[in-house]
Amino acid sequence: MKTQKTILVPTDFSERANNALDQAIHLASKINAKLVIYHVYHRPLAEESHVFTLADLEKKIDNNFKKLLEAQPKLKQISHEFKKELGVSVDKIAGLANNESIDLLVMATKGAKGINEIWGTKTAKIIKMIETPVFVIPDNTNLKQLKKVVLACDYSLKTDDDAIEFLTDFAQALAFSIDVVTLNREEKTMTKKEHENRNQLIKQMGNVKASFTFTQHPHIDKGIMEYAKANNIDAVAVLSKNYSFIECLFHESLTDKMVFNSPIPLMVI
Repeated sequence: MKTQKTILVPTDFSERANNALDQAIHLASKINAKLVIYHVYHRPLAEESHVFTLADLEKKIDNNFKKLLEAQPKLKQISHEFKKELGVSVDKIAGLANNESIDLLVMATKGAKGINEIWGTKTAKIIKMIETPVFVIPDNTNLKQLKKVVLACDYSLKTDDDAIEFLTDFAQALAFSIDVVTLNREEKTMTKKEHENRNQLIKQMGNVKASFTFTQHPHIDKGIMEYAKANNIDAVAVLSKNYSFIECLFHESLTDKMVFNSPIPLMVI
């Protein structure tokens, strides 16, 4: 990652968002990235209009940006800009990610039970709307301890070169290894084409330390999380654009089945 990347970090100035920003600062320092710290706001409600005008609100947001800079001294060492915009947060964040030169979106969300609570309803919507890689940061996440990432893969399709290059570049910059895990399959049942796709992925991994594993679990979603817990995984990576089985993780019928026993960040590439 020699050329400068751009990381978009939406914020609502909450403690959760501040933690995501802290992690984004760490990532930026490792991969030579610029941070765009982005706040989307709406017009004051009618009942608030006697307290805040739009100009008052914008002044308050600018003050909050100043407080962020004071609270995050390492931010001063990173190329960054603060950006605020009036509108609907989901649409504005997705639009900025799609239309500007954004290389990574870092978003905060809860680390609790239920897919909508893990990713947050807004976060899940944004992930589906954009092509940009997303790093979802649950509470209490510390990417400074990132040592091992699990990549869910079923070899049904050839992996996207750009997506794997993004992941392997990150692995080299942050010095983590990758466990490539295939659920509910055995190697002996793979087709010729699937073997070809697997061999291609092995080549794409290059010099990154990687292992290739098959494991069984009746539910793909729980299987990934249980593997992560049992193998001291620090983050889960999914290739949502290429592998249809991963789409089940976004399906509402699985909301109550997703269980995170500890906060694990999610990388969607």
